Amino acid sequence: MSARARSWLWTALALVAALALWYLLAAIVQSGDDPLASAKLPYPHGVVEQVADNASTLAEAGWTSLKQALIGFAVGSLVGIASSIVMAQASWLESGLMPFILAAQMIPMIALVPIAQNVFRDDDLTRIFIAAFITFFSVSVAVLRGLKSAPPAAYELMASYNSGRGKTLRFLQLPAAVPMLFTGLRIAAPLSLVGSVLVDLSGAQSGLGYLMLAAITFGSEGATVLWGAMLVLLALGFLMSQAVVLAERLLAPWQPGMRGGRAR
Repeated sequence: MSARARSWLWTALALVAALALWYLLAAIVQSGDDPLASAKLPYPHGVVEQVADNASTLAEAGWTSLKQALIGFAVGSLVGIASSIVMAQASWLESGLMPFILAAQMIPMIALVPIAQNVFRDDDLTRIFIAAFITFFSVSVAVLRGLKSAPPAAYELMASYNSGRGKTLRFLQLPAAVPMLFTGLRIAAPLSLVGSVLVDLSGAQSGLGYLMLAAITFGSEGATVLWGAMLVLLALGFLMSQAVVLAERLLAPWQPGMRGGRAR
């Protein structure tokens, strides 16, 4: 069995185990006399039924959150890559800028979202900003590490060819940074979607988060809709992560992991 087939097999087994555990916990919760037990933890098939019954509503809300997350993800990735390239050119640039980047990440998202909403006064722009903000950190740190990962002997070889800073960046540093770039992108992709939904939960008038809040107002009747929205969020985050994996397979096929083997 190939490495890819084994990976899919283990994923399927993990999914089956997670569903079995969900059914077991739901049965335990609903075995008591609590009239709200089914709302606290519904069975998986009940959640799937709600997703099917409210497919159009969930699709519209999901696209609203996903669309802005994708834009923010793209913006944050570009800014993160550019800033990493700049910082990699001189140690004093990295020393001067990195503390501010780290400090910015210490701001809780639950506090940053209302600030961004007051600044932009637009739900879509706020989603884009939060998604870009989250993406920027993961990508910039990963790419900067990748740009600095080339061995000293490689720099000596480039110097022996009398390569300037531009050629060294193009032919040595950027190729070395590609694996770390996609690692950062895989981390940032689902997190950017979570950031977009967080904006929905903080007073937006549309999106998956707004649908979750609306479902909560209906009490136990809206519980399965709430779980359905979370299931859609999980699926979208997984698809975004897998899209990055596909992009890596197409754009960086020389890596051992992309050839179906193990790195040596």
